[in-house]
Amino acid sequence: MKALLLLGGFGTRLRPFTINTPKALLPIVNYPFIAYQFELLRKYEIKEVVLGVGYKGDEFKRVIDIGKNMGIKIYLSYEKKPLGTGGGIKNAEKFLKGKEPFFVFNGDVLADFNLEKILTFHIEKNAYITIGMIKVPDPSSYGLILTDDEMKIIKFIEKPKKEEIVTDTVNAGVYVFQPEVLEEIPENKEVSVEKETFPQILQKGKNMFGYIHYGYWLDVGTIDKFKKGNFDLIDGKIELLYKKSEENIEKKDNVLIGDNVIVEGKLIADENAIICENSKFKGKVIIGKKSFIGKNCLIENSIIFENVFIGDECIIENSIIGESVIIRNNCIVKNSAVGDNSFINQFSKFSE
Repeated sequence: MKALLLLGGFGTRLRPFTINTPKALLPIVNYPFIAYQFELLRKYEIKEVVLGVGYKGDEFKRVIDIGKNMGIKIYLSYEKKPLGTGGGIKNAEKFLKGKEPFFVFNGDVLADFNLEKILTFHIEKNAYITIGMIKVPDPSSYGLILTDDEMKIIKFIEKPKKEEIVTDTVNAGVYVFQPEVLEEIPENKEVSVEKETFPQILQKGKNMFGYIHYGYWLDVGTIDKFKKGNFDLIDGKIELLYKKSEENIEKKDNVLIGDNVIVEGKLIADENAIICENSKFKGKVIIGKKSFIGKNCLIENSIIFENVFIGDECIIENSIIGESVIIRNNCIVKNSAVGDNSFINQFSKFSE
């Protein structure tokens, strides 16, 4: 069976980090986010995966080996111009043609979907399309999906008014398509599968069903949700690729930790990271490869990407520090998102 990951977006809600790196390649507990989706697919023995890429598409060449190491063959489907979710699916048609149904995933969802159950449901219902759904406390900012008692979809409501909120089930960003669905989408045109294709197919009277996912689900497409995804994995709220450990310090090869380093919570340090003496870590802290933390620092509930230099006597709280950032001595950075390659001079203070 095949799957398509829709990865063509610009990731604007995750700027500044997506200026240089597509959001699917940003680190979640020091693994590229896309590796978690690969792990889910591998779990359910889906071994052919198409990546629908647009923005910085060539960056995805480096994940071909990640897929190969996980037993997954990767195909890249390039968009020459933004095509939306529907256009991205149509653009990948040559990789998806056949007689079998296939999965489609939005590229910014971290979830532990049971793909076997979703596919079985799809087959048993003789569905043309099955849409994975999730219940949310406040559905006002989502498109609603209304179903009957048999879970057959009867209506879509985009941007509902208060009086239109009659359900809490929304699109979870996972679908099963029959191959004939590809014929419903026009070529070389920007199309929203959610706002255009789905309502049009429903209007034609074809069988569309909703399957409710009750496990973990998170759209990691904003700064706050990206941080939450990292920390939820550390807490074991979802087990996928990264596995929760009771150790308060987790370190990869060649990590150097100086004397009198205090960890009150969890510290995760990737390969070749250096942490100097007398520094203190509180809450959850993730440090990327080849990053350097100076003496007498205090770092709390923060994510530090690769190749970062943080000088002595710095305070970093509730922040994300992008790749190859230099922070000189005696700086304070709180509640901030610091983009790649930034330089922060000594004694500087940042707070959102």
